[in-house]
Amino acid sequence: MDHDAALLKYRIAAIHNPDSSEMWNNIGMCFYGKQKFVASIACLKKALYLDPFQWIAAFNLGLVHLNQQQYASAFHYFSVAINWKKDFSNSYMYLGITLDKLNDFESACQSFEKALELESNDCLILLNYAIVLFNRGYRILSAELFKRSEKIYEQMEDDEREPDMMDQRDVLM
Repeated sequence: MDHDAALLKYRIAAIHNPDSSEMWNNIGMCFYGKQKFVASIACLKKALYLDPFQWIAAFNLGLVHLNQQQYASAFHYFSVAINWKKDFSNSYMYLGITLDKLNDFESACQSFEKALELESNDCLILLNYAIVLFNRGYRILSAELFKRSEKIYEQMEDDEREPDMMDQRDVLM
């Protein structure tokens, strides 16, 4: 379903249940998909206002802020998401990316290691960690992680591959 069709359905749903945190989270992510970041942030913050312990809204706010290069805000929301859901590996991965952008390489590596502890065969985690290491000059370790990610990538079905993976893989090829 495209974002505009989803937003139309959510507009109707909002009439009947305007205080649904999940709905506002989904609306926020529709706006994120449409690259309307201010609207996305507003909706995601409303979702957190309605349910202050909704970890996924905090995680999604982290994604939007990371995309907007607002690294301190991204750090805050990924940390909140981790505090509420400690077993979601992607929170640690994106926190690692954020920490690297904030020039805290050691903590970034710790965050990636925690993500891999939770999901050792996640292609995206391995790939992002390899890119961070490559950019910091750790070519040998980066190459090892990239090879691991490539083995997993080759076994993935086409519908499992995220579109951004191709661009990220090109960085290291």
